[in-house]
This record gives sequence, C-alpha cells and structure tokens, in this order.
Amino acid sequence: MLNNVISKPLYIQLKQAITEDINRSVYQPGEKLPNEAELCEQYSVSRITVRKALLELVEEGYLERLQGKGTFVKRPKFKRELVSVKGYSEHMVSTGRTPHHKIISYQVKEVSKGVAEKLNIPEKSSVLELTRILYNGKRPLSYEISTYSMEQYPKLDQHIQEGISMHRILNNEYGVIPAYNEKILNVIFASSEEAEFLECSVSDPIYEIEKTAYNEQESPIYHSLLFYHTNQVSFTISSKFNQD
Repeated sequence: MLNNVISKPLYIQLKQAITEDINRSVYQPGEKLPNEAELCEQYSVSRITVRKALLELVEEGYLERLQGKGTFVKRPKFKRELVSVKGYSEHMVSTGRTPHHKIISYQVKEVSKGVAEKLNIPEKSSVLELTRILYNGKRPLSYEISTYSMEQYPKLDQHIQEGISMHRILNNEYGVIPAYNEKILNVIFASSEEAEFLECSVSDPIYEIEKTAYNEQESPIYHSLLFYHTNQVSFTISSKFNQD
C-alpha cells in the first residue's frame, strides 16, 4: 500500500514498489505485469498515476510495452559478437542456451541480381531460399532469409529439416565449413512482414544485417539477411591491438 501522507508523489512511490518487486524477482524478466485496472486496485491509486509510473519505467528501461499484449518486465539484451563466424546454433550452445528455430518456408527459385553478385554465380541461377525464425527461449530473436546456390549444393532442399543447423548440413553433406564472413549492419523500420515474425510493431526500429559467408578459398558459401529488434540484442565487436 502506498503512503498518501508523505510528500513523495504517488507515481514515484509506485515506481519504487514495482522496481523493488522486479529486483526481488516477484516479476521475472519477460513476465507480464498486471493491467492498469489491476494495478489501480492493488495500490489504491488512480489510472493516471499508474500510467505515469509505467511510462517512466518504460523510458528508464525496466519495462517494455508490446502492442496488443500488455506491459512486460524487460529482458536483458541478447549479446551477439558482430564479427563472429559462428552460426546461430553454435553461438547458442557456446553460451549455454538451447537453439530453437522455426522454418517459415523454403523454395528453389531464380536468384536475384543482387544476391547473384554476392554469391558470384550467374544471373538466373537456381538457388534455395530459406526463411526461418530463430528464437531466444520462447521469444523471436531474429528473422532470417538465407540463399544457397543449388549448383554448389545439389539437392540441398532435401536436407532441410527442423532442429538441424544449416552449418551442420553444409559440413556433413558437402564438407563445407565457413572461414569468415562479411557483414553490413543497418537500422531500418520494420515492415509488416518483419513485424509479424519478430512480434513487434510496424515501423519499430530493427537491425538489418546483410551477411555473406566464405570458405578458406575465399569463395562465397551463402548469403543471408537477418533482422533483429533493437530492444532484443546488443552487438559487440572484439579487436586486438597490433604491437608495432
């Protein structure tokens, strides 16, 4: 119960009460808070007070609002090394997490001009386009569109299945191991398609990473576009100093 006698504004008292509950794990990361009406009843305050407290906690990074779903305790951001050659599954396992992805679609199609240039293959070549959602726990981490040359990987479409990483398929079936990659990072606004798969709002800021992976002979292996919500991931860059 909040104190109406002391001079401290009620919305600040409510903020402190909610943050204390978060720190004491009453509310877990990713957990939905009671709705405004329930908070009003729980703390005997007006809806204006509740809204002001929640808004400031969102601005301060304790909470996040998901359109049509409610207000949630914000999860710590997922950290991803930007220059790493590890694929999604390798990275998840190396950080003690369980990889989980969902295949949206895969189809053999004619390559676009831009991707043909990235893969160094002739225009109108046949490629496999694979779209997936990559998860961190139960929440979408990334929406991925990857392209592979069918000439380079014959019958690749017959090996695609849930629960098997693409790096594992390339290694086991074709003896291919990525050696390095090139990435271009941009911030864009989510389209309706990206918003649907990332479970965010249209026009939310998201990261777009264009990646081309290469083998030791510097030949392109595959091309990917990956989309991440800016609230879900932080990218790190590690570098070493040369001792001249």
